Amino acid sequence: MIALVRAETRRITGRRGSFWGGLGFVATILVIAVLANGDDGADKLEATSTIGRYAGLLSVVVMGALAGSYDTANGTMRYLVLTGVPRWQLAVVRLLGIMVTTIPMALLILVVALVTAGGSFDGTDVGNAVWATFSTLWVWGVVCAAIGMLLRSNGPAIAAGVVLFFGGSLITSLVYEYLSETVGNYLFPGLFAQVSELSDDDDFKISLAAAFVGLAVWIAAIVALAIGRVRRDEY
Repeated sequence: MIALVRAETRRITGRRGSFWGGLGFVATILVIAVLANGDDGADKLEATSTIGRYAGLLSVVVMGALAGSYDTANGTMRYLVLTGVPRWQLAVVRLLGIMVTTIPMALLILVVALVTAGGSFDGTDVGNAVWATFSTLWVWGVVCAAIGMLLRSNGPAIAAGVVLFFGGSLITSLVYEYLSETVGNYLFPGLFAQVSELSDDDDFKISLAAAFVGLAVWIAAIVALAIGRVRRDEY
């Protein structure tokens, strides 16, 4: 499995447009964020890391969608199947590969945020920034890779990931405001926001523990659908 993950990581980073383009986009947004923010200390650390991780999220949507759909869209999946590796492993390797390849992006965000923060901040501030950054990139990377496996086409997979973030956030806000605050909190974007922020305040109507469980259920369901698609498809 380790060898397969290593190979998948090389394949993802080998798509230079999405990988290096994503890093470049995040770096550009970080420079703008640092120059535009006059705060220092914990506030600047939080602001810079938050802007960086959401820029990273957009990049990871593309990377993840391509990781999930690329082989099927380009007709190379049949050759991977012929190697004898179980199909479920081929699917899981893609998920692990996208998690590994987002580590440099996460480190870039965190290093810039820490180095430019100035002022005073403590270990809790750093820990929150680390958790928020990695959880954002890993959750959306895995989900978008699963979407890629489900849709089997590069363009629609990328579009679906973008729509899930922007459209899902809008739908969650509307449900929260006009239908039910609790239901809104149990939708995927609401759960992600609460878990990534480790928030247990009054803005969220469910406990943090319930948010962790709910997010895990959403991710597990999406991943299970993707693996099921890979196992039964003809290539």
